[in-house]
Amino acid sequence: MIKVKPLGVNGAFTKYYHNNYIFELGNRKLLVDAGTTLRSSLIESLYQESDITDIVITHLHSDHVGGLEEFAQRCKWVHNHKPTLWIRTELAGGLLQIISSGLCTDGLKLSDYFNLEFIDDGFIIDAYEVELIYTDNLHAGNMLSMGLKINDIQGYKNIIFTSDIAKHKEAQFDGYIDQLTVALFHDVSVVPNAVHSFLHDVIDYYKGKIELNKIYGMHYQDDIDIKTLNKETGINFVTRNTTYEF
Repeated sequence: MIKVKPLGVNGAFTKYYHNNYIFELGNRKLLVDAGTTLRSSLIESLYQESDITDIVITHLHSDHVGGLEEFAQRCKWVHNHKPTLWIRTELAGGLLQIISSGLCTDGLKLSDYFNLEFIDDGFIIDAYEVELIYTDNLHAGNMLSMGLKINDIQGYKNIIFTSDIAKHKEAQFDGYIDQLTVALFHDVSVVPNAVHSFLHDVIDYYKGKIELNKIYGMHYQDDIDIKTLNKETGINFVTRNTTYEF
């Protein structure tokens, strides 16, 4: 079973919480992205830093990485806890630069805060395989980014997670959909947007490729009428602090 809990579902400028997630994979809890609102969204979701065993960052915008420094400090100084940080090799330079200046003081190294694992294609957590889907320059120009495909090896199912994506057609996430895919968590802006997928473009593109009720819309604008859009579009808009089980 894969459990997915959105800590937040909205965009960079939300008055609520950023589009960050916890995937419960067996006894492990994988934090996908750590935006600046993490200090509040984690607590409101009834987690604490020591619950998180693994972390992966999909790209380096602040709503996805801006809370990682404080998270690391709380893990070390409050909980005496060291999670594993899975780092895509090409992202390592930028990511380590962002967090090192605040963490690497008084002789401390990043390895004092995290178990560091550098990856190119993916990684294994218990009976789950996390595959990287490269989306470089398809969210924002000159930005490395990626989505994920999370495979439950024993349960014979998988979930695809796009993270932020503008050019989903070029990203070709549909090429990762197979008969074992139970959910597609997809960026869906409700207004046309240069760096995010437009809701109706997503629906048109995936018709006939996956059942629309398997699409879970995320990173949408604040204060939209989710219930109405669910009925009109046939997809599901994720809500924060709701646990989705697959």
